[in-house]
Amino acid sequence: MPDVLYVPLLKGRQGEFSALAEIQPLTRQHILPLVELVPAPTDDRSSIKAIVDKSVSKLRTWAGHRLLLDAGYLATEVDLGNQLGAVAYSVMKAHEEGIAATPVARLNDEDQALSDAAAIHRDFGGGVSIRLGTEDLEEDPEDVVDTLQSVMSTLGVRAPDVDLVFDLGTIAGDLAVHAGARFVADLLRNLPTPGDWRQIVVAGGAFPSDLSSVAAWKLGEFPRYDAQLFDRLLQRRRIPRQPTYGDYAVAHPELVLGNAFPAPPQLRYTVADRWLVLKGRRNDPRGHDQFFMVCEHISQHPEFVGEALGKADARIAHAKDHGPGNASTWRQIATTHHLDYLVQRLTSLGEP
Repeated sequence: MPDVLYVPLLKGRQGEFSALAEIQPLTRQHILPLVELVPAPTDDRSSIKAIVDKSVSKLRTWAGHRLLLDAGYLATEVDLGNQLGAVAYSVMKAHEEGIAATPVARLNDEDQALSDAAAIHRDFGGGVSIRLGTEDLEEDPEDVVDTLQSVMSTLGVRAPDVDLVFDLGTIAGDLAVHAGARFVADLLRNLPTPGDWRQIVVAGGAFPSDLSSVAAWKLGEFPRYDAQLFDRLLQRRRIPRQPTYGDYAVAHPELVLGNAFPAPPQLRYTVADRWLVLKGRRNDPRGHDQFFMVCEHISQHPEFVGEALGKADARIAHAKDHGPGNASTWRQIATTHHLDYLVQRLTSLGEP
């Protein structure tokens, strides 16, 4: 792995899959995506396998690279054949496509999910990722470490085999920044041999759950509290190891299922300390063509990075050379820019 690494936590949807195919070669070298497989409405065996097969096929552009594959939102206890559940099945399908997928486990996983992750490590030797969520991180740091070590024993892994992810979930406001940085620092100090872990990732998300607070054609701005927390952790607290930065890119941490209202043309654009958001109107007679004007406004903003950053910014700068796209396209462009921009900042400035 390169010295500078960034771990984006991405929903397994079309916009995010397309973004992974569109990022710059430099970005590809410096990111370790954690991809969450999004479940189908039903939990039967055929639906789970179909979701995994479809998602992995869309990840083919990641062949030859490693990622963390999280099947934890699926019904992991369902036997998909050969006494394997979704965790093992998804990783094996990814390996068939040449993707070096590492299974993601949680402290409260069902027995099937843990046995799947253990079997994958035993058969492929690629280790595991252990993802601690907000419920885990509400416990006393010493208790968290005790539970973590118990799960590692069940998985048959040691610290050098593990990508440890501290997922702080939603980070909203200055209080969350201060409290989160303090807790992570305490947790790092309680970890045995902190230098031995393959990766220790501190991740969270600050993008809002929806854009209802942003009026059409009024530029909205949202602070990047997730980046603030990470900077505070590194600059103001003595910690035994510098962790790796992770975030939810331009998405809210919670996985929302079900049908949503059609989104108006919009763009979520990451800058140094915040996101710029501009959207059109849902019922405007110009329809998706409003996206051209959205891009024109963003490209004229003083903090527009410039088309040299990558394909997303080039498309924003020359929006009319392409079609207006749809909601997946707009998410793809926003995510691609975010990934390219974060890697540029991390590799040049050392901060997200």
